[in-house]
Amino acid sequence: MVLSTFLSDFLLSFVSFYMAYRFKGLSSISARAALYAFAIIGISAGLGSIHFLGIHTLDPIYRFFVGLSGCVGVPLLGVSFFHFGFKALTEKLFFFKIAALFVIFLLITYFYAVPIYPTLVGAISMLIIIIVSIQKFSREKSGAFYGFAGAILFILAGLVIGTSGSRGGILNVDIFHVMLAIANFCLGNAILRLK
Repeated sequence: MVLSTFLSDFLLSFVSFYMAYRFKGLSSISARAALYAFAIIGISAGLGSIHFLGIHTLDPIYRFFVGLSGCVGVPLLGVSFFHFGFKALTEKLFFFKIAALFVIFLLITYFYAVPIYPTLVGAISMLIIIIVSIQKFSREKSGAFYGFAGAILFILAGLVIGTSGSRGGILNVDIFHVMLAIANFCLGNAILRLK
């Protein structure tokens, strides 16, 4: 049992589910993409909380959702920004993108491992978020700032902090979870303001 990591993962789960709830009932494609993204991340972090509490019976499901978060959840945040920033997606194309992301996730998880894939699709998603936030800055400054801040926090959490080791007596995984929680809050608010 790692109490600090249980708490940080629980915070990430709580914030993610809170943001998903804020998109409940909204029918736009960007809102639905955000709902699905935050729900997947929230489930993953909730299962992580259980894992770090020392209960390992759900570990196979936890590992599945961790992969799903990186390969489907985070890219759906990029899809949300892409929809209102570059090109409006039709409903058919939106569901095709979800299906494609899920099939690719299954293929790289169970048949042909590509460890760089989650990092690559995450980077593309964050780049889309940054570009759209810059584009929308003149129209909606606070939404654009939230989007930019959320993307930067995601990048720093994944590429600088990581999940192994510690800094000043605090586990990196705890810093990672807290940064992602703040990033999710920022990105959710950005989508609500910019869509």
